[in-house]
Amino acid sequence: MGKEADIEKRLFQSIIEYVRANNADAIDKAYEYFWDEQHPDEIMSGTALELGFHNFEDWLLFDYRANEAKETFIDIYLKHHNELTSEERAVLDKIKGSPLSLYEVVSVSKDKRVLIKDLLMGGEFSLRDKNLTNGLKKGDIFATRLLPLDGNIVISGCVYPFSSEQKKSVLNSVDKQFKRYVKNVDTEGQMKDYLKEYGDVFNLLWLRLILDPAAEKA
Repeated sequence: MGKEADIEKRLFQSIIEYVRANNADAIDKAYEYFWDEQHPDEIMSGTALELGFHNFEDWLLFDYRANEAKETFIDIYLKHHNELTSEERAVLDKIKGSPLSLYEVVSVSKDKRVLIKDLLMGGEFSLRDKNLTNGLKKGDIFATRLLPLDGNIVISGCVYPFSSEQKKSVLNSVDKQFKRYVKNVDTEGQMKDYLKEYGDVFNLLWLRLILDPAAEKA
């Protein structure tokens, strides 16, 4: 793990602890919103449940608007921790605007480097962290947040897995929501703006497909 990745991992846990200690009510409100009033432990278990809770924490820090000024908890943490080093601040400033998006695996090389393409905003990215890409194969579809750390692109750790059969359904759903966003929220909004504002769309789609597997063909 590179130096910036190590800093990001350590600060992520520090911010989670800060939010738990100072914003318990906000966590409850965000939790109810994120899970669409569902109880995740009643509809999933094991690895899926563990992944779901990590996805919630990731969204809570990066995307959830915690106050009327629409600040994220990363913004708030930066403002209230003057003791952070310049390196720590630089890492948080670098990653805090990274949106969730939907990706497809284009290829997996013999050395396990994975090439993925962004299905919503365009662009291809090479992932080199074997610990995070182990098990990925060509054609896999998943939503995640990519972070620019140590001169590479890495997965933040949150993952919303979808099957290749669900690709069309997920793309259609996101496109429909994006058009609604442009019409009702920001007439000049781009896909990145929408994803940063409504990154929870992937969790809602993931939940829908868990609750109703047949919906993948809708």
